[in-house]
Amino acid sequence: MPSARSLVVATAVLMGVLAPGVAHAAPPSNDDFSTSTQVTTLPFGDEQDIGGATRSADDPYWCQTSVDRSVWYSYTPTEDVLLRATTAGSSQSMIMSANTGLRGELRGVDEACSTGGSSPITFRAKAGTTYHFAVGGYGGTLKFALDRVAPAPNDDFAQAQSVTLPFTAQPDVTVASSEADEPESSCVYDEQRPSVWYSYTAPAEALSVVPKVQGSTSAVTVYSGSDITALTELTCADGNTVQRAIFRTTPGTTYHLRFTAAHRNYQPISVSLAEAPPLQPYMGVSGNGNTVYSDVELHPSSGNSVDGELIVDWNFGDGTTLTGQKGSVSHRYQADGTYAVTMKATSADGRTATVTGQIKIETHDVGITKFVVPTSARAGQSKPITVHVANTRYLEKTSVTLYRSNGSSWDEVGQLTLDVAAHPTRKVQFPFSYTFTPEDLAMGKVAFRAVASLQYPAQDARRLDNEVISIATTVRPAAVTNSAMN
Repeated sequence: MPSARSLVVATAVLMGVLAPGVAHAAPPSNDDFSTSTQVTTLPFGDEQDIGGATRSADDPYWCQTSVDRSVWYSYTPTEDVLLRATTAGSSQSMIMSANTGLRGELRGVDEACSTGGSSPITFRAKAGTTYHFAVGGYGGTLKFALDRVAPAPNDDFAQAQSVTLPFTAQPDVTVASSEADEPESSCVYDEQRPSVWYSYTAPAEALSVVPKVQGSTSAVTVYSGSDITALTELTCADGNTVQRAIFRTTPGTTYHLRFTAAHRNYQPISVSLAEAPPLQPYMGVSGNGNTVYSDVELHPSSGNSVDGELIVDWNFGDGTTLTGQKGSVSHRYQADGTYAVTMKATSADGRTATVTGQIKIETHDVGITKFVVPTSARAGQSKPITVHVANTRYLEKTSVTLYRSNGSSWDEVGQLTLDVAAHPTRKVQFPFSYTFTPEDLAMGKVAFRAVASLQYPAQDARRLDNEVISIATTVRPAAVTNSAMN
């Protein structure tokens, strides 16, 4: 029979096997900065489980702000070289940075931080400088690779890539650099950003060309000139679509395009060059009705933002013109009719297009010329009220509404609708009859209001003469009859 002591020992051993969290993986050999893996030859690759890795208190935080564990690699190039490190193929997302300096005083290499996924870091390394790579995450299998990469073939102005229209490319700016004499650009706030160069030679005929760039922190700038120290900016566009670009070519002239972007980008970046589409201007028309008493407002526009503000020559179709106009214009026609309006538009880069539209001027205008109301009346007495309406243009179906004042507002008495023919002097009479009430007597006086309106869709061009308020009618008590007196 086993002793009590042996049973306790066996139980403890069994619990040690079964209890979670008791056994821990050993830290990797390069867990600490002081024991980093020294890379001596390129290309270099390494694969290891970092589940047991730790993080030292003096590890840099500028890139690995939330990393639980990390391992270290270091490399000292013997010549200036473009390095690229990657964690592609790792079982989990890894965070990686390149640093220089001594322990506790490490400085991050500019743009050499990958904050997740398997995005590489690429940077220019100086001969004799030791670069320390901190790579970490939350565990899993790490695959780390380091190698030199070739610079972009069109990194320098002198090696600009010659292109023809249409042209599209997705340059890798992580292998580009900035030359000492890089020209300034109105679309770039940091002229030290890496860049690649393209050149375009215009054909025999003049063209309007649109350079575009897609991707944040990117820009494309077009220059004229053949020497990097004496370039003239023609136009530029940025990847945030804040500024769009277009330029007009001179036959046979070579233009240089400088594409700039930050090393680290969170989306694909592309640059393109294409002939501008034909100018397609639009003529907008507005105004307070198209009549001889109002201005017609004409608004030139274009659906393409690169066209810029249009310069327009106007022919209004009535013998009058305006040339070299920017923005909206207004015009007043002197007679009714249908007019062909021509808009010849020119874009900022010199493309032209002509648009013709029709504007119909139709003036409807009736007016109240006379309002006949009694000067006095007795309560209970009915008396005629007549509204005279004039019209000199078109046959109009006209409604006249008669209102009576109640002291604070207007009560409708009635409405008549009649055809009012166009005539230079004849007036149409709208006859009403009104019976004066005890309420009118209580007020002592009553005023009337007449309002003339046209049948929809016709609208009166001058409504100031469509409404008349009468002089108040005096209201007296009803007459006393003889029978009432007896």
